[in-house]
Amino acid sequence: MKSFLIFSDLDGSFLHHQNYSYGKNDLVIEKLKKNNHQIIFNSSKTYSEIRIILKTLKLTMMPFSCENGATLYFPKTIFKKIKKSQSFEDYWKINLTNKNSLKWYKILKELKKDFHFEIICDLSKKDILKLTNLRDIKQMLKREASQLIIWKDNKKNFNEFSKIIKINCKGSLNQGGRFIQISSPCNKRIATKEICHIYHESFGDKFYQSIIAIGDNKNDRDMLNLAKYSCVIKNKYSAPIKLNYLKKNVFYSQTDAPLGWEESLKHLNKKLNGKIYQ
Repeated sequence: MKSFLIFSDLDGSFLHHQNYSYGKNDLVIEKLKKNNHQIIFNSSKTYSEIRIILKTLKLTMMPFSCENGATLYFPKTIFKKIKKSQSFEDYWKINLTNKNSLKWYKILKELKKDFHFEIICDLSKKDILKLTNLRDIKQMLKREASQLIIWKDNKKNFNEFSKIIKINCKGSLNQGGRFIQISSPCNKRIATKEICHIYHESFGDKFYQSIIAIGDNKNDRDMLNLAKYSCVIKNKYSAPIKLNYLKKNVFYSQTDAPLGWEESLKHLNKKLNGKIYQ
């Protein structure tokens, strides 16, 4: 029996937006694992943050994507050496960006002279805790390929700032639930396609070509549009995501995270005649 590649955002999709609880989603994961479905987190979170979550959920055998698709990690216990990857701890690491977090920090410090915004890593611990509601901010600040900002200027200046980042600096902006990520061009769609390619190179037709994606925010849109089956989690903190108008097989949850994640997979399981779990 074939299995699915299930790509999921974390904050606001798998985890509660404010308290980061995953509710009973760990029990859903156990059901998914019995059918060898792959739960692949595709998140704006850092490597350090996701590693902790994977250990808690006993998902260390799964690959994942960090910082909105900037870097990909594949466990060495499951995957043989991957082309263009480098060894990093227990993983094969693939960089999809060409500037690291320090380079972006220097660029943003220069741009602060002309625009009004805050670089998150420059804020006090107290301010970051207030903005994120995290218990520990150390892991969040261990960024490899990006910087996070809060925009405090007007829309006209933001458009000018965006042009400079994209054209002059050859970068990209990814709007998440709380912050804007600045990095080299990357997104969750590119990361998803690369991970799918590596799965099919490594395991042939063991997994369905049709993938499942779960997300709740603007930075999930490209990944959701790519997937055959897309689940949009209700998010009371932001406007609903608008997917391509021709997009089929889209489910909008009635509950927010973490309940919406379980609700979405229950719906898909019914739609796919029990192919996800029994």
